[in-house]
Amino acid sequence: MIDMKTEELKRKELYEIVWSKPISKLTQEYALSNDGIKKLCKKFNIPIPDRSYWSKLKFNKPVKKIEFNPIFEGVDKITLTIREEGNLINFDQTPLTIRTKEIANDHKAPLAVPDNIIKPDIITIQTKEYWRGKIKFSSYRDDSRIIYPIRVGDNCRKRALLFMDAFTKLLRYRGHNWHKEYDNTGVVIDSIFIEIDLREATKKIPSTKQYYTSDYIPTGELIFKMGKYSDEKEWRDGKTKLEELLARIMAKLEIYAETEKIRKEKNRLWHLQYQEEQKRKEEFKKLKNEEVEKFNKLLALSEQYNKALLIRQYIQAEKQKAIRTNDLTIEKDEWIKWACDKADWLDPLIKKHDDILDLS
Repeated sequence: MIDMKTEELKRKELYEIVWSKPISKLTQEYALSNDGIKKLCKKFNIPIPDRSYWSKLKFNKPVKKIEFNPIFEGVDKITLTIREEGNLINFDQTPLTIRTKEIANDHKAPLAVPDNIIKPDIITIQTKEYWRGKIKFSSYRDDSRIIYPIRVGDNCRKRALLFMDAFTKLLRYRGHNWHKEYDNTGVVIDSIFIEIDLREATKKIPSTKQYYTSDYIPTGELIFKMGKYSDEKEWRDGKTKLEELLARIMAKLEIYAETEKIRKEKNRLWHLQYQEEQKRKEEFKKLKNEEVEKFNKLLALSEQYNKALLIRQYIQAEKQKAIRTNDLTIEKDEWIKWACDKADWLDPLIKKHDDILDLS
């Protein structure tokens, strides 16, 4: 986008301006259309004269001027772009219209399609050689040479080549280039690949051949297509020929590339964020699993410890019973010692070795 000077106004200042001269005059001073100025005034609650105001004023007839309302809840700051001489761009228009006019107003831009090719581009030369059979591809994908993606009848070849040569010169002037991705040919604008196709429209007619119901004959009308699937956009001959649409086609390609680059960057950032989120979830899952494992181990050890305590309580109860009944025999005493050893083996705080139980 070219740089243009701007002017900052207060609401009262814009009010004085729109009541001092017709909007048609203002559009010559500021880079806005009639509707753009009207919408701006509506946005800032600034009344504007009706159509009869200026004609009445011209013939010295009485006019009524709507008073300025100083009450406004928004920010009292209006930025207007000053129109440079010869510049037709209006900043209230769509980005496509603005870019198209910007390209069309560039006097150095090669926008004319000549009757004959002068200083043909290398791809133009390669395409002609391919048509003549001087270039053959064993594998178009693996060959670095590019030919134009043109699908037309013989009668349309010259016109198609003239158009594509002019398109290529404008493409290179704008800082872009042709490129191949696998078997597809297209252009690269700011790292974004856009598939291109130029074909001739056909007309369906009854077939004169046996077993065929219809034939398709070329019409001489050219169709230029960019992109594919949902991003596809076509221009075709009509009241305006393709040759007169170079600026608009280039503008569309550039704006699409800018939009696609933003979309890809958003997608890349989303993917990075998604990966980080997945990594965080995996790390939390691992941490949780480790925590559960440690807790289960703690639970098992506490249960093991409680069992050891229960065994010791039982051993003590058996010993006290034997003492009360005067039955603390050698055999009972040996059993008590054996049982205490088993409790010590089970107790996680002691972990006494057992020649039999420790055998795997």
